[in-house]
Amino acid sequence: MHNWFQNFPLLARLDDGPEKILLITAQPITWGSGEIVFHAGAPCHQYLLVLEGQIRVQQTSATGREIVLYRIGPGESCILTTACLFSHRPYPAMGITESAVKAVSLSQSVFERLVAQSGIFREFVFNAYGNRLTDLLALVEDVVFTRLDVRLAKKLLELGGATPCIHITHQALATELGSAREVISRALKEFEIRGWIQRSSGQIQIIHPQALRQLAHSEC
Repeated sequence: MHNWFQNFPLLARLDDGPEKILLITAQPITWGSGEIVFHAGAPCHQYLLVLEGQIRVQQTSATGREIVLYRIGPGESCILTTACLFSHRPYPAMGITESAVKAVSLSQSVFERLVAQSGIFREFVFNAYGNRLTDLLALVEDVVFTRLDVRLAKKLLELGGATPCIHITHQALATELGSAREVISRALKEFEIRGWIQRSSGQIQIIHPQALRQLAHSEC
C-alpha cells in the first residue's frame, strides 16, 4: 500500500519529502458491497481516497424521498468529506458501497497539515472539489428545470449503454432521479404504451431507443 498514491497522478508528483511520507502513512480500508461508508449526521474525521470499487452518495429528504448526488470511483475523493473537514460539520448525506471497495484514509490532522504545507496536495483537493461541485450544480439544474420524462429517457439510455436490457427496480430509478416510485411507474407505463420499452419484474427492455433519444434531446 506504500505506493497507493500512484493511482492519483497529481499526488504522484510529490517529491520524496515530508508530504509524501504523510501520504504513505495513510490507512487502508476495505468494505464489502452494500455497506454504509458514512451516514447523515455522522462526524467526519478522515479524508477518503478510493482505489477500487464505487461508492454511491445519496441524500434523503424529511419525507423519505431519496436522490443520488454522485458516485466516487477509483482515483477520486468525496466532495462532502472535503466540505465537512473544512467546515467541521457532520455529513449531510449517506455513502453506500455499490461493490467491494478498497480505499485509503488520511486522518483529519494529516489532511489539514497537507493542505497547509503542500501546494500539490491543495491543487489535488480543490481540483476534485471544483469538478464535483460543477457536477452537483448541473444535477440541481437538471432536477429543477428539466421535465421528469426527459430525465427518465436520458437515464434509461445511460443505464442501457450497449445493451437494451436494464436490470433495475422502479424504486432505484426513483432514487437516481430524485422522484417518487409512483411517479416513475406512471412515466414508465406511458413509455410502454408508446411502444418504447417493455417492463417486467426488476428489469426494463428498451424497444425503441431512437424515440427515447429524441425525447432526451427535446426542449424542456
